[in-house]
Amino acid sequence: MRTCARALAAAALFGSVAAPAAAQTFETVGTRAAGMGGAFVAVADDASAAYWNPAGFASGSIFSLVLDRTSGERVGAGADAGGSRSGWLIAIGAPAVALSYYRLRSTELSSAPGIPEGGPFLQADTLVTHHTGATVVQSLMRGVAVGATLKLVRGVVSSATGPVSVRDELLGDGSGGAAARSSRVDADLGVMAAFGPVKAGLTVRNVAEPSFKGPAGHGAVTLERQARAGVSMAPLAGWVVAADMDVIGSGRMSGPPRRFAVGAEGRVHRRAYLRGGVNAGVSGERAAAASVGASVAATSSLLLDLSITRGSDRAIRGWGMSARVGY
Repeated sequence: MRTCARALAAAALFGSVAAPAAAQTFETVGTRAAGMGGAFVAVADDASAAYWNPAGFASGSIFSLVLDRTSGERVGAGADAGGSRSGWLIAIGAPAVALSYYRLRSTELSSAPGIPEGGPFLQADTLVTHHTGATVVQSLMRGVAVGATLKLVRGVVSSATGPVSVRDELLGDGSGGAAARSSRVDADLGVMAAFGPVKAGLTVRNVAEPSFKGPAGHGAVTLERQARAGVSMAPLAGWVVAADMDVIGSGRMSGPPRRFAVGAEGRVHRRAYLRGGVNAGVSGERAAAASVGASVAATSSLLLDLSITRGSDRAIRGWGMSARVGY
């Protein structure tokens, strides 16, 4: 685990010198996280920690299972602007180990080049990644843990063109057009430190920055490294407030390259939770979005979650739903 900790520090310090080509944002997966505006790196106490912060398992439930589905779209300004994303996750974990699979899709629209007649035409560039991972967690000292999710990542890069009239189809599932598939090995790293009611976390995703070959006539696509830091506090029993900041931004297919998020979650009934949050870009386009979410306890160990996100034209607008089991 010392190697894991050193790699985490190196990625945070030197990751920004890489030359990334594509991105899939933190907020692509996680209904509960989305309901808090994406301020979840220092919360991450259920099985979605495999994605949000692997070290979160150390302070989570003895057993946790999450099934999660999210979707979002960025409308943009003008017929050729915008993008969409979707994700779903299944993860199962305990304080020391976890297994996970998640699928992320991001699509970005642009004006199609080289079409002199019949326009305007749009080009949809899509990256779909399938992540199959195993998480290990190690406590370094009382209240401090590090974790790593080692992953096999299957990438599908595709490109399709069409008239403006089929814009919604191009933003849909990314099907159609030329596609290329390849697989790479990658890792996500995290650290979590708890000091009484306060927790601090750092997550570095896509440490190896895997590259996936593109279809004929297109170059390879590199999944860029990202890092996000967060802090959370539990002011009252059943309540938590949190804030996150991107250390290494998330690039295109996502709006602003670096974002700041704040959110809160609270128990308002023995079977119900409410949450809310906001996030905004701190560099480039300063698109802002607000989220609300709720959870209902179907049983003492089963929670059903829902989130809705709305914002400015260049912000992602979307929804999420999930089921969580914890003991």
